[in-house]
Amino acid sequence: MDAQGKKQFKTGVRWLIWSGALAILSVGGWLVYTQLENRSAKPIAVRIIKVKRDNVETTINESGMVELLSQQTLTSPEEGAVEQVLVSIGDRVAAGKSLITLRNPEQQTSLTAKQLEINNQELTLERNRQKLAEAQEKLVAAQQQLLNDKLVAIQKQELTLERNRQKLTEAEEKLASEQLELEELETLDEKGFIPKNELRTQQESVRSAQSALRDAQSTVATDILELQNLKQQRLDAESEIRDKVLEAQAAFKNAQLELRTAQGELQRLKLELQKIKQQLQNNVVSAPINGSILEIMVKNGDGVNRGAKLLTLGDPTQELVSLRLSTLNATQVEVGQTARISVIGPNSQIYQGRVQNLSPQATNSNSGESSSTSGQATVAATVLLDQPTGILIPGSQVNVEIILERKQDVVALSTEAIVHSSSKPFVWVRDEDGNAQKKPVSLGLEGLTTVEITSGVEAGEQVLLPPPESPLEPGIPVISQEDPPE
Repeated sequence: MDAQGKKQFKTGVRWLIWSGALAILSVGGWLVYTQLENRSAKPIAVRIIKVKRDNVETTINESGMVELLSQQTLTSPEEGAVEQVLVSIGDRVAAGKSLITLRNPEQQTSLTAKQLEINNQELTLERNRQKLAEAQEKLVAAQQQLLNDKLVAIQKQELTLERNRQKLTEAEEKLASEQLELEELETLDEKGFIPKNELRTQQESVRSAQSALRDAQSTVATDILELQNLKQQRLDAESEIRDKVLEAQAAFKNAQLELRTAQGELQRLKLELQKIKQQLQNNVVSAPINGSILEIMVKNGDGVNRGAKLLTLGDPTQELVSLRLSTLNATQVEVGQTARISVIGPNSQIYQGRVQNLSPQATNSNSGESSSTSGQATVAATVLLDQPTGILIPGSQVNVEIILERKQDVVALSTEAIVHSSSKPFVWVRDEDGNAQKKPVSLGLEGLTTVEITSGVEAGEQVLLPPPESPLEPGIPVISQEDPPE
């Protein structure tokens, strides 16, 4: 290597040495700076909470009015005056008990007069029944006479005729038998097989049978003539008896007509009486249900018009809350959902209930049930308490929290522990070195104050709740607010 080359080589070596030294110094200075910087950073005090298993709910809150089951206001059925109020506010009454009597003297007078008319008509009806019975007896007697006159003689003659006809038949059969036997004997006689006296005897028997047949025929003819004579006599007597029957029938029909007329009149009078009684019954306002008197709007002597409000009552064995839901909330509510009811105010006792009814239609409401929905389209709903409280006052406003969805005994965290980022929600945790680190989590049901954690952390783990004024960054040292300062 020449002198010039050696000189350049030495220069290159010196350059490399100085470059390496400079790099070493730079890295060392950065490390020193980092250590100094970390030593100078103070740990951030944070709240540390433990992940636990809990119930997560989504709810909506509404206000409603307390009512009793079948709560209703009774009105006056007629125009008149209050004669007497029979109950007081707070009284428990049974269904059918008289609550208020109204006064109407004209109806009472009409009732008495109509009852007298009915009594008179009942007497008339009884007389007509007797007339009908008498007419019926006469008709039956006349009809019986028509049927029985000469009937016995005719029946006896018919029996005699029947017997003689049987004898005639027997005579005919006897003659036929004797004639047959005579023919056989004549055949035998021609052949000389029998004596002549036997033939003559048989001929005599035939003549006797012929004589008996003629006698029987004569008797039957006589019987027929006698029967016809009796029937003719009966026909001759029927004309007079038939007149009696027709007369009895006319009397019977007339009695029937008078009876039906009297019955119709009595029925008409009874209907009028029933109408008057109903009007008088309307003057007694009775309890339609077993219940408790909540309010009385009238007093003795007050005049009332038809439809005027008298009193309000309801069944205290069941309490309910009438709601007016916003249309947005109504779409989330279903019949059967659990609800919590409480008096509006701090530390109120909570009562359990369920959604009983939900109207399928929204209506405009200006009734003031809920100040948040007054004047807007709302949906009527009813929540029935599981047990009567005996404390909630009908007509008072209460808070109703309807549970839309609930998951029990799931991994849950306070919503303030969840950080929602553009990629995925996460929580802050403390690593082994005491520094804050992000931990992604998957969320399930999100309630108002708690949220279900489906993955990322388990029950028993700890997460950080940094103070709002000190945002966390990964790697920043953290200490618990409960830890004593160093």
